[in-house]
Parts: sequence; structure tokens; C-alpha cells
Amino acid sequence: MSGWARFWAVDLHVHTPASQDVNEGLYGTADAADVVSAAVSAGLDAIAITDHNTSEWCDAVGAAAAETDLVVLPGVEISTNEGHLLAIWEQGTKSKVIDEVLVKLGIGGAEQGKLDIAANVGFADAARVVSEADGIAIAAHIDRPRGLLKLQVAAHVKSILLEECLAAVEIVDFATVKTLEQKLGDKRLAACVRGSDMTPDGGSYHCLGAIGHRRTWIKAAVPDLVGIRHALQDPELRIRLKEPPEATHPRIESVEITGGFLDRQKVLFSPDLSCLLGGTGAGKSLVLEAIRYVLCQEVDASSFPKIAQEVDSRMRNTLSDSSVVRLTIRSGGQQYRLERAVDQRASMVYQEVDGDWIEVSDDPQLLMPVSAFSQGEVLEASREPVGRMSLIDAGLDLTTFNDGEEELRGKLQENAKQIVRQRKKIESLRQAASREGDLAERVRELSALFDTELVKQQEGWKSEASTLKALFEWLPVPSDIDVDLEAEPVRGDVESNSDLFQEVASILAELSTRVGRNVTQIRKAIETAIGGLKDVDRRWKERNVEFVAALDQKLSELGDGTSLITLRTQLGTFQEQLVDARRKKTELSGQAEPRLKELQETREQLLGKLQAIRDERRQLRRDRVAALNKKMSGIVKLDVSQHPDSSSFREALDVLKTGSRVREDVLSAIATSIHPFRFVRCLLAGDTGALVDDGKGVDAASIARLFANIDDRNLWLQLLEAQSCSMPDQLSIKFKRPEDGHYVPVEQLAHGQKCTAVLVVLLADGTSPVIVDQPEDALHAPWIEAYLVERLRSLRGDRQYIFATRSPGIVVGADAEQIVTMKASAGRGEIEATGSLERHDLNKLTLYHLEGGPRAFRRRSEKLQVSVEAD
Repeated sequence: MSGWARFWAVDLHVHTPASQDVNEGLYGTADAADVVSAAVSAGLDAIAITDHNTSEWCDAVGAAAAETDLVVLPGVEISTNEGHLLAIWEQGTKSKVIDEVLVKLGIGGAEQGKLDIAANVGFADAARVVSEADGIAIAAHIDRPRGLLKLQVAAHVKSILLEECLAAVEIVDFATVKTLEQKLGDKRLAACVRGSDMTPDGGSYHCLGAIGHRRTWIKAAVPDLVGIRHALQDPELRIRLKEPPEATHPRIESVEITGGFLDRQKVLFSPDLSCLLGGTGAGKSLVLEAIRYVLCQEVDASSFPKIAQEVDSRMRNTLSDSSVVRLTIRSGGQQYRLERAVDQRASMVYQEVDGDWIEVSDDPQLLMPVSAFSQGEVLEASREPVGRMSLIDAGLDLTTFNDGEEELRGKLQENAKQIVRQRKKIESLRQAASREGDLAERVRELSALFDTELVKQQEGWKSEASTLKALFEWLPVPSDIDVDLEAEPVRGDVESNSDLFQEVASILAELSTRVGRNVTQIRKAIETAIGGLKDVDRRWKERNVEFVAALDQKLSELGDGTSLITLRTQLGTFQEQLVDARRKKTELSGQAEPRLKELQETREQLLGKLQAIRDERRQLRRDRVAALNKKMSGIVKLDVSQHPDSSSFREALDVLKTGSRVREDVLSAIATSIHPFRFVRCLLAGDTGALVDDGKGVDAASIARLFANIDDRNLWLQLLEAQSCSMPDQLSIKFKRPEDGHYVPVEQLAHGQKCTAVLVVLLADGTSPVIVDQPEDALHAPWIEAYLVERLRSLRGDRQYIFATRSPGIVVGADAEQIVTMKASAGRGEIEATGSLERHDLNKLTLYHLEGGPRAFRRRSEKLQVSVEAD
């Protein structure tokens, strides 16, 4: 039963037929083995045998439990001259030890077991004798007859309750807890337990069936006296009077590494708080990074490039080419095993199904998201308002919003390219159309030299030439016609559904074939049309040659025919250009400008959708922040700013300003005071005046130079792309200073204080595992106990925490359920020990790793004790 600390069901007040008030007919047995069986059947993990003033049955019940997992603690219920006191010893303690204590208390051998006798001392003195004999003393049923609270002098009751040798008090009524809190105030947190006393509801007798009727849940590695004693010292975390709910939150159960520095090392984790201890280079960080590696949630290189590089280098130095990391996790009530080899792009995922491991396609990042921080990551997150947002997003599903924004930005980029091409086309059409008046005048002047009918005929031929040319431009290139419907292979994972997926494959294959056939037919149809048009064009050109020849022959018969032919040629050129100018004017007003307007309207719709997604995501974050602020009890205040981060917009302005001589401060003012949507709209419309704001440092001359630079260098595409640049939300954090209670922006704090604030946010709520590597390296030491430790203590039971640490506050103050000590020798790291703090070996190793050993701890304690006593 050894391992990390967990809750065990115990009954510390069990009577046997050795108690003289037992009615043999009602009790139900005279066999010690039946007591053990009844306890096991009741789901108890440990019992204490506490008969009235006797240890007679302790050895027998202990022997009867030898072949079971039940822990039997020998003890006695002592009748002091003030009331009843439970005294309990370690498993295996002989009854002779208990008898000697009874004698010291004035209950000699001949008197032992009698109900009408009492010790010659009261609660406090009896408890002191029990403690000196290595037992623990618990005031029995304090809210019932012969209980401590029935004493008449309140001050005396309080003094007894404050006795250190009184380990706990046994209560019957839950309301008694409040009574004790009112009596003791902040002087002591009394450990309260409940025991059955083997008394059923409404009964005044002991019986076997009542065992475990009232019970206590204690958290320990083993429910022996060592574990119980430790639990009673920290009742807030380790004692429960009602059954604790079963852990349902996602958790990492173990990690195992083969190959490299930690070859064949396997670390088991508690569902609650696990702490890795050890010297520098022992492999603590490697364990945490291995977890992140197999979950495909390594350090974000885009946000923290230096840290990512350091971690990657460390991983490569400590893992071999053949290393494999295996992780066992529990998520959604199911157990999974993940494996990832070095340099493998993704992990293999297996699910436990009826004792077998079945490969599944789950994404590790979705299956087990974690809130993880490597060394230095906490500090970096505290510095960047955008980076901090991950603390908020960890409790949200923003996939739809993020995917939607990415899709819209992609559409906006494509739209920008179309708009730039359309603007360029419109500019070309306008230039061509602007020549219409001049060309019409030239045609009119030359036409006057010729017969009107001749001019009309030639104008008709020129118009037809333009029409045929436009048709060739209109037809698409056959090779550009394509529809790719080649489907990915599909298969069913359930054997009985294989026929359905074969049918799916056939349907998709038929679709692909039919589409391919139609595409081929369309290409052939276009090729046929192009061929037909070419033939028409060839015959038209033959006729045009005949017309020109006949026309020139007619002109040559007139006087000065050569000059007329030259003029006719000029007229034809001008007529052709005029037809082209008129066609482009028509295209400009009828097609190009409406198409640009359509593209601009589409862009505005896309921008509206993009803004809606960003607003909805921001509101979701603000709602999340409001919930977190309530849970942080005023320690930290969060807010999602209405003004997103403009860094990307500022970078885009750097591209647009090159060569413009616009000052950097003006660009920064534009980035922070003008939204990119509005900025681009105004410049596209040429409305530069609408952007001027002298009060914010945006002057007219700078805007004009920037606009001219964009136009001169043809940076319209870059301008449009700036409009849809990333605008991440920013998280502001304010920390309540303990010295004056004022809230201070995190930017004004020292870096250790910043990190403390970040971790307070991280621990505020959520169910995903928290993994932090040596947070104390970046924390403000005085605040670790005040904020971090208290948060860890108050948030226990619904989230898993894994720390690599050297902080006594986190390990001891927060009371880690699982401690893993590590050491390194001969170029190899290994697990030194694992377990809970109350076990002697773990306690000793923890003292060494955290405090430098007993001597160093004693020296510090002696020198600082005066301050502790004065507090």
C-alpha cells in the first residue's frame, strides 16, 4: 500500500467483546477474525482497537488481519477523571506497551477492563503520558456524555484543546466543528475525526454491524500510525469527515524514458501535487520536458525562441537517438498510452479497451492539454501582455474562432490580390478610354477626305477585328480548366462496418471518374471553339485583305492615289484605336468598375466578419477573466484590453514607409491611434485628411508623404495586407501589494513579483494538468508562501500539479502527495525514492534536498526561532 498519499477510510474507535459494556448477544461474534472481516466488508482500510481500559483483544485482532490489507492499530479507550480518551499506537505494537501506560495512569492490572474506574489524571496529563509512550491521544466523542465538551469550565476546555499532545478530537455531530472553531479562533485548527464506537444509530450498545458506521478519511501513503499522525498535523488537507469524491480530472499517471540519461526510469504521479526534487543535473527538467514532448506541447518557438532552443538542445544532449518516451494518462474516464521516439513528428496514441491497447487517432494536444512552463517561461509570459493571454485561453475552446480568423485572413489576402489587379486594370482602361475624344477628332478630320460609305465600311471592319480579338481574350485556356476531386482513401475502424465504407469508396471513385470525364469534355469543347474561331478569324482576315486591296485599288485610280492610300491607312489605325478606346470605356463602366466595387463590398463583408469573430472571442475572454477575478479573491485583477496589440500593424507600416522619410514616432502614433481597417479604407479612397490627428502626433504632411510613397512604389498590395494583420488581445494584470493593499500593474513589479502574479492566475482554476519547472527561480520569495502555497492548498482535488522545485513552501507547505527525489552519477540519472512526506526515507531525503540536511536546518531554525516566537 506504499506510494503517494491518498485518502483511506479509517475507523479509530472500534470495540470488541473485551469491553465490559458489550452485550455478547447483541455484539454478533466472539471471534477476532470476524472483526477483521466486518471491517473489510465495510470498506475500511484501517481500524483502531479501543476497548474500555484494556488492550486484551489488540494482539488477536492484529494477528487475524495478517493475511489481509487491513491495518489494525492497537489502542485503548481510557477513562480519565475528566472523560474518555482514545490512545492509539503503531501497527504491531504489543499490548504490553499499552498496559504499561494504563498502569502509569493509575489503572493497574487488576483494574484494567473495568468501566467504573478512572485514571488519576485528566485529559491533558493522560494525553501527555500516551504521547511520551509514542502513541497518539484523541479526545473521544467530545460532544457526547463523558466527552471533553461536557466539562463545565470553558477556559479549562480551551486549554485542553490547545495541548499539543492532544492529536485530535473525535466528534459525532458535524456541527461540533463550528463550535470548536469558535472556541479556538486562530489559536489552533483542531483535527476532528469520527469513529463508529461500534454504536448503531439510535442504539446504546456495541455491535459488529456498526463498524465503520461513522468513519474518517485520512490522506497518507499508508493508513498506519505514521500516516495518521502526519495527517492530523495538517487536517485542512489530509482529514475528511465525508467521503472525498473520486478524481475525475484529466491526469498524467506516469512517464517512462528508454535510452539516454534517464534510461529505463519510470516516474509515477499523484492525481494531486507531485514534486520532483534533486540536485542540478539530476534530470528533473528532463522528466517535465519529456512529458511535454510526448504530448506534442513543447515550448512555443515563435513566442519563446531562446527558451525553445535551450530546451531542444538539452533534450538532444540527454536523450539518445533510440530514446522513446512513454506516457500513461487518464482523460474522460479512459486510460491512454502515448509513445514518441526522438525526432518523431507525432506521438502514437493507444487506448485501453478491455485490457488491450488499441491504436487510436486522437490528437495528444486535444486529448490532454496541459498548462506547462519550462524554466524562464513564466518570466517571459509575465513580460508580454499578448503572451499572457495563454493563461486565459487555457480554460477556453477558441478553435472555432482561431480557425475562422485564419480562414478569413486567407480570403482577405486573396481579395487584396484581386483588388490590386482590378485597380491596375481600371487604370489601364481609363488611360485607353481617355484617348477617345482625341481619336474621334482625328477620325473625323481624316474621314472628311473620303467617301462616307468608304469610311463606314472600313470602320465596320476595324470594329469586327476588335470583336474577334476580344473573343480570343475571353475564352479560357483549356489546361486551366480543372476540378480536383481525388478523395483521400477511406476506411472503417469497425470491422462490421467495412461494407459501408467500401460503398463510400465506390461512390467517391465514381464521382471522380465522372467529374474527370466532364472536365475532359469541357476542355475539348473549348479547344473545338478556339479552333472554330481561328478558322473564322483566318477567313475573315482573307476577306479583309481582299477589302483592303479593292479599296486601295479604287483609291489608286483617283488622283494622287498613293497619298490617299497613306491617309486611308492612318484613318484605319485611328479607327482601330478609337474602337478599342470605346470598347475599353464600355468595359470600364460596365464591367471593371462594378467588379472593383463588388470586390470592395466583399472585402467589407469579410472585414465585418473578421471583426465580429475578434469581438466575440474578446468577449469570451472577458467573461473568463470575470470568473477568474472572483476566484482569485482580490489578489490579482485581470482585464482584457479593448485595445488589441498593434505590433503587427506597426511592422506593416515599416514596409509602407521605406523611402518616405516619415518619422518613427509618427508611425507609432498611427499604429496605436488608428485602426488598420480605417487606415487602409481612407488611403484607398484617397481621403488622407480623415487620418490627420495632430493631438495624437499624426500630422497631414506625414500622411501625405506616406500616401505618395505607397502610390509611387506601387505598395497597394502591402497596404491591403496590412488591413487584415493580426491584432491579438492583450491581458492586463494588476497585483495587490501586501504592504499597502494597492493594485499595481504587473509591469511595475520586480520580475519575481511578476512571475508570482502569473502563477496565481495559472492556479486560479481549470482542470488540465499544471506542469512548472522550478518556479521559485523566478518568484518573489516572500510571496511564495502567502500566495502560491495558499492557492495550491485551497485548490486541491480537482486538478493535477507537477513541479520540479527546490522550494520548501511548495513541497512541505503545500503538502505534496507524491515526492520524487532524483540523483545523478556516472553520467546517468535515476529515481532515488518516491512517496509521501510522512515516510521516514522521503522525509530525510526531502530535508537534504530542500534544506541541506539536518545540521543546516537546525542552524537556520535556531537563528530564526526568535522571530517565529515574536510573531
